[in-house]
Amino acid sequence: MTTRALIASSVVFFAALLPMNTAHATQPDAAKILADAEHIRSPSEDYVVNVRLVDRKKGKEEVRTYETSLKGRDKALVKFLTPTSEAGTQVLMVGTDMWVKVPTSAKAIRISAKQKLTGNAAYGDVARLSFVGNYNVRIAGSEKLEGKTDAWILELTSIEGQPVTYDRVDYWVDKKTSRPLRAIYKTTSGKTLREGTFGGFRDVLGVMRPTEFVLVNSMQSDHTTTLTFDSAVRKPLPDLLFERQNLGRN
Repeated sequence: MTTRALIASSVVFFAALLPMNTAHATQPDAAKILADAEHIRSPSEDYVVNVRLVDRKKGKEEVRTYETSLKGRDKALVKFLTPTSEAGTQVLMVGTDMWVKVPTSAKAIRISAKQKLTGNAAYGDVARLSFVGNYNVRIAGSEKLEGKTDAWILELTSIEGQPVTYDRVDYWVDKKTSRPLRAIYKTTSGKTLREGTFGGFRDVLGVMRPTEFVLVNSMQSDHTTTLTFDSAVRKPLPDLLFERQNLGRN
């Protein structure tokens, strides 16, 4: 091979490599996008927040209120406040385990985060289960949501044995601000169960966070469940608060 031919073939070879290397270098980290969105959706520090749930269906409205205490990403205690018929009930999540304790029962009952709480909401929705650590994540694409916001579309698939509320989630995250925008919740087979929209962004513990989450039933679009998170305060929470034997005593 002549020197000129050798140089020409080398140029072609390295030119072919450049797009691959460039694409690889600019490919965003799906795990980081998810972690940044979770940091905005819910603080990782100890805090207590009031939750108001409004369920609307066929012209009727039901309202419930809760107090949720969260320690890190894997401990949550939900206290039912209203209506009176449910007051005193408590739900505890520690790691992969979750229990419910009602005032009339002597023992706590093991439950799943997927179990229905009321309306479109499951226990895991009120306990604010984290996506980080519970799902595998990849970037499925991107789009301009509602024609104005550039968003990544993350595809989340549940990790076996983890306490997830939904088996699969399509998750829209604002490219510029890392804010969570939209979520479509699915079964393992890909059937859509409900759609969630994040809104009401305001300063919560020093970060602009969503304070409203609206869930719409995929089979009944007129059936909506709105969760409003309010009055969040930082508060050191002792480990004793999250021990099963103490359920109902706090």
